[in-house]
Amino acid sequence: MAGRPDTPGVYLMRDDRAAHGVVVLRTDVTGFVGLAERGPLCRPVRIETFRQFEAVFGGFIGSGYLAYAVRAFFENGGRTCLAVRVASPDPELGAAAASVALRDTGGAEVLRLSASAPGVWGEGLAVTVNPAWRAETVATDPPLFAEWLTVARTEGFAAGDLLALSQPGAAPQFRLLRLVEPGLRRLHFVHPDPAARWPTDAAVAGLLSSLPVRIETLEYDIAVRRNGMPAALHTRLSLSPRHPRFIGAILRAEQPDDQGRLAAVPPLVIAQLAETAATATPQPLDVTAGEPLALRGGRDGLGGLTAAEFIEGLDALEPVRDLSILAVPDIHIQPARRLRLPYASPVTDPCAPCPQPAAPAAPIPPPEEDLPPLFSLAAIEQVQAAMLEQCERLRDRVALLDPPYTTIRDDALGIGGLQAWRSRFDSAFGALYAPWLAVPDPLRTAPTRLVPPSGHVAGQLAATDLAAGPHRAAANVPLVWVQRPSLDIDPVRHGLLNSEGVNIITARDGRALRILGARTMSSDPAWRFFPVRRFICMLRRALDAATQWAVFEPNDDETRGLLTQTIGIFLESLREGGALAGARPVESYRVRCDETNNPPTGRARGELVIDIAVAPAVPFEFILLRLGRIDQAFELTEQGRLSDDMLGAA
Repeated sequence: MAGRPDTPGVYLMRDDRAAHGVVVLRTDVTGFVGLAERGPLCRPVRIETFRQFEAVFGGFIGSGYLAYAVRAFFENGGRTCLAVRVASPDPELGAAAASVALRDTGGAEVLRLSASAPGVWGEGLAVTVNPAWRAETVATDPPLFAEWLTVARTEGFAAGDLLALSQPGAAPQFRLLRLVEPGLRRLHFVHPDPAARWPTDAAVAGLLSSLPVRIETLEYDIAVRRNGMPAALHTRLSLSPRHPRFIGAILRAEQPDDQGRLAAVPPLVIAQLAETAATATPQPLDVTAGEPLALRGGRDGLGGLTAAEFIEGLDALEPVRDLSILAVPDIHIQPARRLRLPYASPVTDPCAPCPQPAAPAAPIPPPEEDLPPLFSLAAIEQVQAAMLEQCERLRDRVALLDPPYTTIRDDALGIGGLQAWRSRFDSAFGALYAPWLAVPDPLRTAPTRLVPPSGHVAGQLAATDLAAGPHRAAANVPLVWVQRPSLDIDPVRHGLLNSEGVNIITARDGRALRILGARTMSSDPAWRFFPVRRFICMLRRALDAATQWAVFEPNDDETRGLLTQTIGIFLESLREGGALAGARPVESYRVRCDETNNPPTGRARGELVIDIAVAPAVPFEFILLRLGRIDQAFELTEQGRLSDDMLGAA
C-alpha cells in the first residue's frame, strides 16, 4: 500500500473505495430581490445579520420593501440570506453614484471620489482632502542632473513614495522614489537596474549645487462626513500606484463573489484615477486643506424600473449553490414618500453681549425623490412566472409568491382577487401566502406599514428547517415582528382558500398570528404539500453531491453495491428522523442499482442507473427518483409516483 508508515503506531488512513456518506444540505438560505438605499447592483450579497444588511444596503426606505423583508426574515429565525438590489440601468435616468472630481495643480482631472454605490444617499456625503507630509529630509551639494541623492537620513522613506523636491526660490519637482539605500543614505529616482525601471523613472534636473534640496513625501488624509457627521477617516493615501497605500487600492469598490460572499464592507467613498494619471508621475492635487467637497449627481434609478430588472436580479441568484428559497417582495411596491421636516431656525441667545452672528447659509434643497412605478398585474405575473421557471428548471429551490396589493384589501372583492391570482399558476415549486402584514414602521411616517409576507414566511421556513428539516411544515408557530394582517379571513373563507392552494396567515381563538397552511400551487395531488416538494429538493441536492465520487469508477458490482449502501444508509437516517412515512424501511424507501436497471447495453454506453423510491411523510405515495451517469456525469430526474411492484420487494 502506497504511503505505508514505517514507524510503530496507530494510523487512520482513508480508503477511497469505501462507501461515501451523504450529508443533509442546508435548505434555509433565502434569496431576496428588491430595492435598497444603496449597495451593489444586481450582485447577490450573503447576509448573516440585519446589521450587516444595513452596513451594505442601508436602512429602511419608503420606496422599497427589501429591508422590511430581510428584517422579518431574521426576526423569525432566519440565519443566512442573499440580497440583490435592482435599479434601472438607463444611462440618463438610471442609477448613478454621486461624485466629485479633483484636479491637479496643472488643471487636469486626475481623481474622482464617488459614493461606493449608486443612489441619492451619496449626496449626503462630503469629503475633506488634506495633504500630509509624513517624512522629510535634506540633501546638500546636489548635482545639476541627479538620478539619486545622498540625504541626511532615509527613515520613513520607501519605494513607491511620491516625493516633492524643492529648493529656495524654485518650483518643486515631483518624482517617484524607486529605491532606498539606508547604508549609503541614498534615495534613487531612477532604478540602478535598467531591467527594473518603471516608465515614470526620471532624473531630477536643474538643481543648484549651492542650495540644499528639501525632500518630502506627499500623501493625503481623506475625512468623510455623512449628513454632516464624521463617518470615516482614511490616512496616508498616496497617488502613486506603486505605494502600499495607493488611494485606488484602499478606496476601491468591494464586489461579492459568485456565491455572494463579500470580503469586507465597502467604504463609503471609492477613488478612481484617470487613465493618464495611472501611467504618469503624479502631480499634487489642487485642494484646500479643511475645505469640504460635496458629492453630487446621485440617482436611485427607480422611476424607470421594469419587470426586466427584477428578472435580471433573479438570474444573478441562479449560480448560488446553496440557495433554496426565492422571494421578490418589491415587485408589489406601494411607494411611500419620504417625510420632509422643515429646517430648524437657529436659536439665538437674547442675553448675548456680542452682535448677532450672520445668518447661516441656506441648506441645499433635497434632491427630487425618485419613486418606483406601481407595477401592473401583468408585470407582477411576469416576474413570478420567472421565479417559478428558475425553480422548475434547477429543481433545487422553491419560490414564495406574494399576492398583489389589490387582492389583499378588505373590499367588495373579498377573496375573489386571491382566488383569481392563484388560478394564474400551476407549479409544485411555488407557494402563495396571504394576506399582507402590518409591521412597525421604523421610518415613523405611520405607526405601521403593510408589507408582503414573504420575508416572515422565509424566516419561519428557515427556522423550521434548522430545527427539524424541510419535511416539517413551517406552520402554526407565532410570527414575530408583526402587528396584524391586512385582511381578516374567517374560517369558512380560510377553508376555501386552503383547498385551492392559498396559505393563509391569520389568528385563531385569540392566539398570535400564524401561518395556517402548507400547500403548493400544483394541481398534482402528489405535490400538494409544500414540505414534500422542499424535501425532494433537498434529497436531489444531497444525492447529487454524495455520488460525484463515482463518476469515473468502473460500472461493476462493487461500485453499484457501494452506491446502494451509501444511499440506503442516508435514507434510513431520514426515516428515523421522521422525514419518510412507514414503520419499516420497505415502506419508506427502495433503492435499486443492479443488473435489472443496468443491462449490458447501458453499461456499454457508459451509463449507470440508480432507481430511488421514497415515501415522504405526507402524502404516503412513493415518488421515484432516477439517478443516472451519462458521459461521466450524474443526472437526477424525477419520475413521479410508482406502484409498489415497480422496484420489487426490498
